Parts: sequence; C-alpha cells; structure tokens
Amino acid sequence: MQQWIIVLWELSPLILGGVVAVAVRLVARRHGTPLSGRAGVLAAIGGLVPVVVSGLYSVVGVTPQVLAAMGLDVGRGVQEAQFLIPLAAGLVALAVLCVPGRRSPSASAAGIARRTAFTFLSSGWTVALMAIVVVTVALSLAAGLASVPDQAGNYTMLTVQIGTMRVGTTIYGWYYSIPAMFLLMVLIGTAWAGLALVARPPLGDAREQDVAVRRTRSRNIAALSTGAIAFHLAAILGSLTGTSRLGGGLATDAGVINVGSPFAALGSFLSASSFVAMSFGAVLCLSVVLTAVPWTARVRQHTIKTAP
Repeated sequence: MQQWIIVLWELSPLILGGVVAVAVRLVARRHGTPLSGRAGVLAAIGGLVPVVVSGLYSVVGVTPQVLAAMGLDVGRGVQEAQFLIPLAAGLVALAVLCVPGRRSPSASAAGIARRTAFTFLSSGWTVALMAIVVVTVALSLAAGLASVPDQAGNYTMLTVQIGTMRVGTTIYGWYYSIPAMFLLMVLIGTAWAGLALVARPPLGDAREQDVAVRRTRSRNIAALSTGAIAFHLAAILGSLTGTSRLGGGLATDAGVINVGSPFAALGSFLSASSFVAMSFGAVLCLSVVLTAVPWTARVRQHTIKTAP
C-alpha cells in the first residue's frame, strides 16, 4: 500500500498537468483549429510520448526492484539517464509531429509568398521557448561551475569544507550537463526544422483552412519542445534539491557549528519548482494531444481533414 502511495505521489505532477490541460482546453475550445486524419493521430502520439516516458521513468525510479528483477543495474545509470531521457523523448515526439500531412492543392503563383519558420507561430510561444532554454542553461552552468571531480575524474561532486575535513554529495555537474546541453541544442534545431517544414510549402486553394492548420501544427511543435525542456528542467531541479541537503557539523568549544551547501536554504523552493516544472511540461505536451480532439459540434463541423 505504501508503495502505491509513493508511485501516485511521483505521478501527481503528471495527473495535475492532465487536469489543467483539459480545463484549459475546455475554456478555450472555441479557439484554434483541431486536427484530424493523419495530422491528428500524429499530434496525439507525439504529445503522449514525453508524458508516458516521464511517467514510466518516475515509476521505475521509486520501484528499483522492477529493474533489478530484469538483471539491470539501477544505480548510476538511472541517475545519468534522468537528465537525457526527457530531451530524447522530446526529439522522438518532434520527429512524429514533423511527418508531413497530405499536401493540399497548390494555390496560384500569385498567392505564393516568402515565409519563414516562424510565420505561423505567435511571438508568445517563441518567447516562452527561449525563456525556458535560458533558465535551463543558466542552471546548468551554475551547477557545473560548482562541481568538482569525483574519484574517476568526472565533475559530479559538490564538496563543503568542515574544519579540516570535506564532505560531499553529487550535483548536476559538467559530467551530466554538457551532454544534456548538446541534446538541448539538437532539440531546438529539430524544432526549428519542423517549423520550417510546416511553413515553407505553398498554401493550398483553401487558404484560410490551410493557414489555420499550419498555425495549430506550429503551435504544437513549440508547445511540445517547451514541454520536453520543462521535464528536463524538473529533473535538474529535483537533483539540486537532493544536493541542497548536504550538510555536516563541526564540534568546537563554543558548540556544534553546522555547515551546509551554498544553497541549502533553497531546498524547499527547488523541490516545489521541480514539481511545477513537471506539471507544466505535462500541461504543454497533453495540450498537443488535445488538439486532435474536436470539442463541440460546431468545431467538429470545421475540423480540417489533413489526411484521407
């Protein structure tokens, strides 16, 4: 029973994210163009990938006996993977979203205009994506600069001096952050390529419908990219929460002097921020799934068939 409570707690950010995503979609159901056919199926699959992967990893993280029964080491490998898995899942999901739908009949040459990758994407999504990238990179750099080499020479440790002794714990150091930042840049590049694939082809004869579909698909690419990075950011914040608990005591004539990590006072804030980031990622990714759902009869009549 206790194990199930722990599992539910680990999944609670995803559950909360799902509730919020549905609530937002109900409130804004008259806005946006739902997708159907192949584009709708791909949106549903792509949006679910990061959420399902995050959920499975959370469950495995609190039930290591599952992997142990399979003969797999659940030690350092799991710790290293937690930072890369969200970004890798985001890349897979983006690849799904970038699969082109059925091409509409091209309009006349007079209707063809030069378009960029961001033509159908609102500036708000661009700002949100760049903001979470900046926060993620800033945290990665700060943690990396605070890290020191472990016995193997990898920058994975944070140490604190206590008298003549040093105590240490793991931190999101360069050993973890450099590969993750590389994968983050690949994710951003893939998102840009996906936006370009949506925007560049000539508009079809039904221009308004084609533009509406492209706006929805562009929004989905930006939302999914931001959501995948939010899952990655949640993993970083969760790791730093554990690091913040580092501490020790030094006995002196005046009493015991307690020494902790440089950001020990931020432990509760980091833990809450990790929860919020994971919920935010779930909201964004599940909102992509919900673009495949027609919510009202009126909307259903205007759903755009993007595949046979």
